[in-house]
Amino acid sequence: MKLKALVWLLWVFNFGTTNSEIMFMNKKHDDSKMNLRRLKDIREALPSYLQMTEMRTPDGKIKKASNNVESTTNIINGNKITTKAGARNANLANSLGRGCTMPIHWYDEYAFILYNSVIYSAATPAFKTAADNAKRNGAPYGILITTTPGDMTTDEGLDAYKTKESATMWNEAFYDFDMNKLTEVKNSNTSSTFFYIRYTYQQLGSDSQYFKEMVLDLKKDWVAIRREVLLEWSKSSSNSPFKQQDLDQVERLIMSEPIKQIPLMNGLYFLNLYKPMDVTMSRAYPPIIGVDVSGGYSQDSSTITIIDSRTTEVVADFNCNYISTNDLAKVIYEIVIKYLPNAIVNVERNGGFGASVLSTLVKSKIKRNLYFEIKDRVMEERFNGVKVVKSTQKVKVYGLDQTKSTRELLMEILKDRMEYHKAKFISPIIFNELVTLEVKKNGRIEHADNAHDDQIFSYLIALYVWYEGKNLMENFGLDKTVLHTDNEDEVMLGLEETYQDIVNSIEMDEETDLSQQIEYLNSDSSVSYKEWEEQQFNEDQKALEVLLRNKRYRQAYARMNHMDPDSIEQEHAWTNLPDKIFYEMNDDESEDQRSDLQKEFDNIIDLR
Repeated sequence: MKLKALVWLLWVFNFGTTNSEIMFMNKKHDDSKMNLRRLKDIREALPSYLQMTEMRTPDGKIKKASNNVESTTNIINGNKITTKAGARNANLANSLGRGCTMPIHWYDEYAFILYNSVIYSAATPAFKTAADNAKRNGAPYGILITTTPGDMTTDEGLDAYKTKESATMWNEAFYDFDMNKLTEVKNSNTSSTFFYIRYTYQQLGSDSQYFKEMVLDLKKDWVAIRREVLLEWSKSSSNSPFKQQDLDQVERLIMSEPIKQIPLMNGLYFLNLYKPMDVTMSRAYPPIIGVDVSGGYSQDSSTITIIDSRTTEVVADFNCNYISTNDLAKVIYEIVIKYLPNAIVNVERNGGFGASVLSTLVKSKIKRNLYFEIKDRVMEERFNGVKVVKSTQKVKVYGLDQTKSTRELLMEILKDRMEYHKAKFISPIIFNELVTLEVKKNGRIEHADNAHDDQIFSYLIALYVWYEGKNLMENFGLDKTVLHTDNEDEVMLGLEETYQDIVNSIEMDEETDLSQQIEYLNSDSSVSYKEWEEQQFNEDQKALEVLLRNKRYRQAYARMNHMDPDSIEQEHAWTNLPDKIFYEMNDDESEDQRSDLQKEFDNIIDLR
């Protein structure tokens, strides 16, 4: 990343602007001067006529640019690069910042610059004036921060982390945006004007061999490896509720990057996808969406986690620390309407923010997707302003109220996942929050200071539906199955995929003749489990097509699956079925006609 910064800054210095100044700052002055030397080395690789280190005067003499270890000038266009040192105390940091009146600032290794927040605060007003002038002249301007992860126990490391956390996450789709669209994305974040760009060593062209070499070169110092190679910000809890070996195992099983990012609201936000979305589209196994809503305080994020209701694995997640509740409702609506029309959506009703999102969604087309429970609520009626009569009424309550009891229940679910379902976390965002959880003095499990647990709670809110949801089959068509634990999965994955090996693993009974079974398994007439499953699915679909031709069955099916009855006919084609099956029962039919037709449908069900 530092090389990319140097190449861009060299382009600005030689070709991008005129009579401008660029500031190089680092934790030590020697490091700033080293970056300047690196830029000069790159420049020397250019053809001599592009280096712009000298010019010929009208009288034919050669004039060279001013050049030393601390600064350099471009004699052709008047640009200048100045290096700056850090500061030893807050007063020096304040004075240093006020002198940075350049339209381009580069802070390298920002997480290690002492008093970085003081320098930045003092320098930014001076920068703003110079940047506005550059903007009016159509010249480049901006603040660039590059750094490896810092130590969050230090003020400078913590400030760098907060700067990163509040920034808008960069997405490669932004390369296709014009300036107006990119500005719209930037302005949607009311907490920061920065974009956060992170590249792994794999994305920069290195492979596993590079990683192995770095492990050896860094003497297996895993703190340094995580910071310098894996770019992890060290914020692990010293009082974690989980065993370190369990966290290590989860880390090995998560995905480092999503397989795809789905743009939402025309690219303002993105959904991280870890499994193909069609995996969760089965009618019997609707995906479950958990939503944790933030008001934007303390850099908390509004988060969404989607799980596969067959396996409870994480399918996708969303995390944004600046999205408004109105936009969050739009994002949820778009996910359901475009990609997961049969999903179950569970939103936490916290502090009014979740209730605001729910109140919007209840008025939308995805009201039928919202998880609800029937609860008893105490109602009060006043007569003449004096007499109060209390009564209990059953009401439909959407979303999840996070009370002390529900939070304890969610924590128990999380402990169960860590114990038996480590392979199903999948999301790196969830894992990064897991390692920050700690047991407080009051016994409550919470994130450490300057860390977050929003993604974890959206995950648990989704899991709440699976573990504790009420009337899931009746209301949402969810047919819960038995979950396999990690140990069971390992056994299943370890089986050899040949019939002979399966047969050989069976303890033989002397009275059992397996020869005919083996002969059948090896014959052309046998089918694999996958083929058999597909055959069963196709047969089920054919039977369903027949049943849906009946008006009453169609209405019942629509109610069970929260669908519009009129849309079912548009989704299914029956033109190849026999004409006699097209017949529907009407209200004016005789009892005999109705009975004969009912028998015909009963026969169809029996054949199924």
